Amino acid sequence: MIKTVLIAELKNMVRDKMYLFFAIYPIILGFVGYLLVPYIDKRSAPTSLVPEIIAMFLILMTAYVFGALMGFTLLDDKDDKVLLSLKITPISVKYYVIIKLAISFVFGVFATIILIIATNFFPDAALWEIILITLVASLQAPGVALVVNSFATNKVEGFVIMKLSGMILILPVVAFFVIEWQEVFLAIAPGFWSARMIEMELVPGLDYNFTFVVYFIAGVIYNMGLLYLLMKLYVKKSNI
Repeated sequence: MIKTVLIAELKNMVRDKMYLFFAIYPIILGFVGYLLVPYIDKRSAPTSLVPEIIAMFLILMTAYVFGALMGFTLLDDKDDKVLLSLKITPISVKYYVIIKLAISFVFGVFATIILIIATNFFPDAALWEIILITLVASLQAPGVALVVNSFATNKVEGFVIMKLSGMILILPVVAFFVIEWQEVFLAIAPGFWSARMIEMELVPGLDYNFTFVVYFIAGVIYNMGLLYLLMKLYVKKSNI
């Protein structure tokens, strides 16, 4: 089942130009980051956080793109009556959807790790720290896919909702300037937790409220809880 769905998704990426663009978008982000961040860093004031903010944004965007991609493929499945057809087969529709969401997460993990290593954003970070950042950041992928499908009925609405949901990436940027107890107001953004972990690598030495590992654990718990609620909403709306 997993192999079949994975092969189908890869075929969709090759066949549809829009999906192909989304699939190679992380490569574009990595190339931009590799050239742009060092360039800005050399020309910025020592106290400027612009290079760090750009690096964080590129890392968060990588998994977000795969979430949008999987969100549109689920909309396609709805338009093509794939989900409806699965109801009369032994295969669970929920299981099918969960597999597709898991695929978006796995793609996000691999792409984000490659981006971080290729751009050398964290020259002093240990591999386990990069992996933890990647895992939390990639949880956005299934979340974006569920948001798009919970509130959109077609691709046009999906594009609008995807753009609106992208606004939550602004909150992690604000987190660079809020490190005291007020950060609790930013914690509603799924990307906040990974953004804080990224900031701790890029701007070490600041007095953060929690440790790196605590932000990781809290980020996993929060994002998994949010995914659970979004999945329930999607199942109710889609009647699957």
